[in-house]
Amino acid sequence: METCLIGLPFCGKTTIFNALSGQQAGGYQQVHLAEVAVPDPRVEQLAALFDKKKTIHAAVLLKDLHLEFSEQGGIASGTLGELRTSDAVTIVLRAFVDEAVAHSLGAVDPLRDLRKLLDSMILSDYEIVEKRLERLEKEGKKGEQEYQSLEKISARLEEGRCIGADLIHEEDRTLLAGFQFLTAKPMIVVINMGETSVDISEVKLQSQELGIDVFPIQGLQEMEISQLSPEDQKEFLADLGLQDPAKNRFLNALYSRLDLISFLTVGDHEARAWSIPKGATALKAAGKIHTDMERGFIRAEVISCEELLADGGFAEARKHGRLRLEGKEYQVQDGDVVMIRFNL
Repeated sequence: METCLIGLPFCGKTTIFNALSGQQAGGYQQVHLAEVAVPDPRVEQLAALFDKKKTIHAAVLLKDLHLEFSEQGGIASGTLGELRTSDAVTIVLRAFVDEAVAHSLGAVDPLRDLRKLLDSMILSDYEIVEKRLERLEKEGKKGEQEYQSLEKISARLEEGRCIGADLIHEEDRTLLAGFQFLTAKPMIVVINMGETSVDISEVKLQSQELGIDVFPIQGLQEMEISQLSPEDQKEFLADLGLQDPAKNRFLNALYSRLDLISFLTVGDHEARAWSIPKGATALKAAGKIHTDMERGFIRAEVISCEELLADGGFAEARKHGRLRLEGKEYQVQDGDVVMIRFNL
């Protein structure tokens, strides 16, 4: 699972990337990458219970993209490919005031910047839709479902509105998946605050009206904190009135925005967490672990992590009847410990 960070020049995007990843990226580069573990104490608890030396957390790939615009105002092709393949878009807006770092558009105005970035994404989607509609017309396919669905999308984009998740119905998801529309992806707005910041109430209100989650952050301070040892981090975070570092808070917000949950497994050498969409079945969870498990799926043995830890292991859980056998249609719950029975 991955999210791309985008923003206008001098918004502090790479500072935010460093705060979330613990890296010290800098300088001009088309893409900065970081795989960041999703915090989940249950992984360590299972490893301790079963004496496993290795723990593997679910992870999010962060991509810090250098954004370029086309002459028409859309997003240039050099960035577009990376952005389209991401699962979510993280928009970084500048709210801090610093006379030493001039804003690329003059005054600091996060609401204006949000509108500019959204307009660029809308235009990029609109160009793709119009090209496809023109092609379908030439092929005499105006009566087909794809054309009709794209016409509705085109009308919304022409109004300057994002596609959003509501416009693409379930029956269209497979049909339209290849377009990878930017404005249909889940979005989070990160507002980069500073010692002196402009008012952000309007941009928060606008984002919420658009269904975009908002994540204000003291970017520079949190970047500096992310470079410290875990013990020192706690002390400095406490001074800011925070319990968790920016990385943990952001990943929790991203998980919520993407409607993801984690299930857990205990192998011969490791305890591990896996991320799947809420509502995913045991069959899909098996495929997440290995495609062979999905193809040869028989049953899943399932118990909540909380119950397993309380019982002290699988033997006691079986004795108390808490280890369940579930079929392929079982909807995996957050915190389930899953063992797949399969045969090829």
